[in-house]
Amino acid sequence: MLTVGWILLVICAVAVLASVMLLGQRDSRRAGLQRRFGPEYDRVLAEHADRRSAERQLRQIADRRDAFTINPLTQTDRATYTARWETLQTRFVDDPAEATSLADALVGEVMRARGYPAGSFTERAELLSADHPRVVAGYREAHQRTSAKPDGTGAAGRRDTESLRSAFVRYREVFNQLVGVTAGSGSHAGAGAGDDQTNRQDRPDRPAAGLAATPSQREA
Repeated sequence: MLTVGWILLVICAVAVLASVMLLGQRDSRRAGLQRRFGPEYDRVLAEHADRRSAERQLRQIADRRDAFTINPLTQTDRATYTARWETLQTRFVDDPAEATSLADALVGEVMRARGYPAGSFTERAELLSADHPRVVAGYREAHQRTSAKPDGTGAAGRRDTESLRSAFVRYREVFNQLVGVTAGSGSHAGAGAGDDQTNRQDRPDRPAAGLAATPSQREA
């Protein structure tokens, strides 16, 4: 009888230990997702009925992203893309709608150059969220504004100059992360930036110095 009691006690102890280990692993995985996805974790959680399904989706996004090798740009490519962006920034003054649409296309081009697969905007945004979660919300907002119809009947409403300027600034934030430009380096930042900037954890959102004022100079 004593032996049976000890056996039951050991079984209970093992079960408790296993439960603790499982809870620890779950909490560790959750913490890892929260660190990696930042504000995207809360956004996806709000879209699901329960935490488990939200975390399952985030793990799937992380697995898809990790299946690809994302390479830093060479300094030559970085300088080329930065020069093209400066051209768009100047073009915005005379043609905000065209410049913003081209900014959307340029961000997609840089993503493909880095190694992200070509696909729908939704797929690009999801994969981007695994690497740069602090700017992906702005990327979605910018794409929505860019896709709005000029008469205001699109999902994002009006495409006035101020709306397009906001979208352009958001695209710049994403562009900076992808190209490796520091946000406060000035209008020609990034042409000679070090490679370590490309792999750095993305920084809090803020427009590049001088950008916010540039597109609105001739709005009137």
